[in-house]
Amino acid sequence: MIIRKLLFLSVILFSLLGTAVAEMRAWNLNNGKTVEAEFMTVIGEKVSLKTLKGKTVKVLASDFSAEDLAYIELSTPPKLELSISKSSKARTFPDTLSREIPTSDYYNFKAIIKQKSSKRYSFELTAELFVIGREKIGDKFTLLDYQKAPFLLENGSRSIFELPSRQIELLQFQQNGQLMGEEYAGYMIVVTDSRGEMIAHVTKRDGWLTIIDKLRVLPVRKYFDDEGERCFTTPPKHWF
Repeated sequence: MIIRKLLFLSVILFSLLGTAVAEMRAWNLNNGKTVEAEFMTVIGEKVSLKTLKGKTVKVLASDFSAEDLAYIELSTPPKLELSISKSSKARTFPDTLSREIPTSDYYNFKAIIKQKSSKRYSFELTAELFVIGREKIGDKFTLLDYQKAPFLLENGSRSIFELPSRQIELLQFQQNGQLMGEEYAGYMIVVTDSRGEMIAHVTKRDGWLTIIDKLRVLPVRKYFDDEGERCFTTPPKHWF
């Protein structure tokens, strides 16, 4: 448990730091000079760099080459607001054989990504939507749906991108006095840049972010445990 918490904290810290863990690179200025430094931040019209000796220098953005300006833009993505819309409907139908009444719940989800700032950003981003359920009688989870799509922020602070899920059906029924089937557990939305670095996320369960690479390759409607490993469902009690 302690190791899992440390892994989760490291993922969160990395996503919050973003470009704080920058690389030392050569900056080619328009005046012909080259500066070996690490990118720090942009304040107004000036870019702060940290040299190999630890000295902070500020350079006008207009003094950088087009390649350097592209690097700066990629390294400073805009702030995003991530949310989900959910609609559902239920269907009940009689089971004349067992005299028990199964129910089906139908869900439709939509990840909504809004740009909160007016900052220009011309690079392609990728949105991922994970919809996750859980079994009624055990502690296993299931990947109800996974959607992934590229998008661009073309309208500044008015930019909105929506990523819908498939319609998801969850069946619940009684078996020997036990409520069986699946129920909705939550969602996770992740946005990555063209380098594959996470720039924004929202999740209903902290541990899902630490196993995201496993969820990305897990087949839809298959079960997984807290470690992200594929597993079987929990058998009914009378099977033991």
